[in-house]
Amino acid sequence: MGAVRSTPATVDFFLLKSSTSSPTELERATMDQIVHKSVEVNGVKLHLAEIGSQSSPVVVFLHGFPEIWYSWRHQMVAVANAGYRAIAPDCRGYGLSDPPPDTEKFGFSDLVDDLLAILDSLGIDKISIIAKDAGTRPANLFTLRYPTRVTGIISLGIPHSPFGPPAFLKELPEGFYINRWRESGRAEADFGRFDAKTVVRNIYILFSRTEIPIADESQEIMDIVGPSTPLPPWFTEEDLSVYGALYEKSGFLNPLKVPYRSMDEEYDIADPVIKNPMLLIVGEKDYFFKFPGVEGFVKSGMVQHFATNLEIEYVPEGSHFVQEQFPDKINQLILAFLHKHSSTPQGMSWCETWCSRYENIQVGFVKQSCLEKLHGSSLLNFDLTDKFTPHIVHMFVEVNGVKLHLAEIGNESSPVVVFLHGFPEIWYSWRNQMIAVANAGYRAIAPDWRGYGLSDPPPDTEKFVFSDLVDDLLAILDSLRIDKIFLIAKDFGLRPAFLFTLRYSTRVTGLISLGAPHRPFRPPTFLKQMPEGFYINRWREPGRAEADFGRFDAKTVVRNIYILFSRSEIPIADESQEIMDIVGPSTPLPPWFTEEDLSVYGALYEKSGFLNPLKVPYRSLDEVYDIADDVIKNPMLLITGEKDYFLKFPGMKDLIQSEMVREFATDLEIEYVPEGSHFLQEQFPDKVNPLILGFLRKHM
Repeated sequence: MGAVRSTPATVDFFLLKSSTSSPTELERATMDQIVHKSVEVNGVKLHLAEIGSQSSPVVVFLHGFPEIWYSWRHQMVAVANAGYRAIAPDCRGYGLSDPPPDTEKFGFSDLVDDLLAILDSLGIDKISIIAKDAGTRPANLFTLRYPTRVTGIISLGIPHSPFGPPAFLKELPEGFYINRWRESGRAEADFGRFDAKTVVRNIYILFSRTEIPIADESQEIMDIVGPSTPLPPWFTEEDLSVYGALYEKSGFLNPLKVPYRSMDEEYDIADPVIKNPMLLIVGEKDYFFKFPGVEGFVKSGMVQHFATNLEIEYVPEGSHFVQEQFPDKINQLILAFLHKHSSTPQGMSWCETWCSRYENIQVGFVKQSCLEKLHGSSLLNFDLTDKFTPHIVHMFVEVNGVKLHLAEIGNESSPVVVFLHGFPEIWYSWRNQMIAVANAGYRAIAPDWRGYGLSDPPPDTEKFVFSDLVDDLLAILDSLRIDKIFLIAKDFGLRPAFLFTLRYSTRVTGLISLGAPHRPFRPPTFLKQMPEGFYINRWREPGRAEADFGRFDAKTVVRNIYILFSRSEIPIADESQEIMDIVGPSTPLPPWFTEEDLSVYGALYEKSGFLNPLKVPYRSLDEVYDIADDVIKNPMLLITGEKDYFLKFPGMKDLIQSEMVREFATDLEIEYVPEGSHFLQEQFPDKVNPLILGFLRKHM
């Protein structure tokens, strides 16, 4: 077996990028999900990119030219999200893989042998193959040679046909790009006038067009593209930098040898007919479709003589790079085919849910019919700029006259854990915990409260109260047909969590509270014990916080509150100050809260505004509830950060440490986290997550 070495996802990849084109946060977030390995087979060290569980069904992606593994980034994340294991090698001579020992002897058969050796070295018996462009030939050859190891094959753009010298070379003029590139030394001289990034740029532009690239007699192929010609809109400068850096490393000599200078290669194949399930995805604007005879070969049905179990899908407006151009469309087709022809991934129930990266933004799509089948609830197609949580699905449910946004991860048949956020938070504040509990076998659901994040505002802000949140939670569970849950909440999210538990105790397996203990619901007496400049007193005053916050954009408001609430002192302003003035413009964020995190919060509070978040919690603290017995008897865990400013509220520390708190929660455990702040779950996820999982295992 070959030696396999894992490397961090960003090491080789990002070090290759030039200093003037550093990776964007979104790129880095995508790449952080992908593991990079090197495997030594057949005398060369090959680079593999991989994402997904090692026990899941395997999907192998084979790239073309001028591509590398990165051209499959959208699809790799999508199939991993659907429960598969995605592996994308750089072919020998490409990207981060070694060159072949002898370029002159390098042929397509080497790629077939390499794929076989990769699978054997990784102990993989059976795969689905997805390939495009030059990658389709080794994919087809592998399938013909080892049909029992291939569950199914998906070809992007290139139909399977008998292997032989391509007749179209003689039918196209001398300036046809393949004719030029097959001529020894010609492409080398042409490409050599530019850096690698410019060569890739020009080829991407050429291959994205609907016309076959053909140069005039006085031109070289690179001259067809002018220096001011823009990139395709779906291919960013950051993407180009990735390709440019890796082709700068590998050069173009081996990529010219395979595919272009190896098209005459002969193979000992007795029967060239592929009988495995196969899907051909054709971009209707792919220039390859204009090669002599190709369109007729496909549309006449002749192609099915050589692939007897073939399905064909057309993508309107799709170019040669259809998987990068329309990842959402391609991912849907891929996942439907995989589900149809491979076993459902272990531990998953299939639904037509797909996640993809589109212009480096996570996009979650869930079909209406799918959610109705699973949950009986309403769902709208939904795009979310979800930078760091690619495995989380986003949906809307319509309950109590409002459309609420839910984030969800995990198997729908698993025990359910519901996360309830506080202020100035949204579902995203639970991102670390959601992934942790899903990885442990639970189903995590985190709503944005009405008036927060991507959820609708209440119909009447003046009438908006905590009880609405309790009613919303009940309606969410009923719409999703969930009978029993475990609740995890913090900050003001605790009040609806406690109220729900008291009203519907048989539906709550247990409850975890971050920061605040349960106590009887009364108008808060501490407000009168605190000075006028106490932040809650200020924010309860109609119009005051609105005027204070209104001096800044939403991102700055969230920034200032995160800084204030991360301190160990209670936020209190002087008479001459407003609350926002306590934080200076140069004050740094807490080290565990990044600018990228802040951007997520800022964007969503820019959408929702602060009016409803001021109403609940701050202007609804006097609400009265019809609760006959306010003692929680369900299992409960209180996790307290020892540096949480909330512990300095009058009487709070004594309530907890005197054990009086157990009078109101009779089955209570308490855990303290040294140095823990008010945002404990974001500050120390590695400490909080084990406490959560330990308690879940104990009580679920």
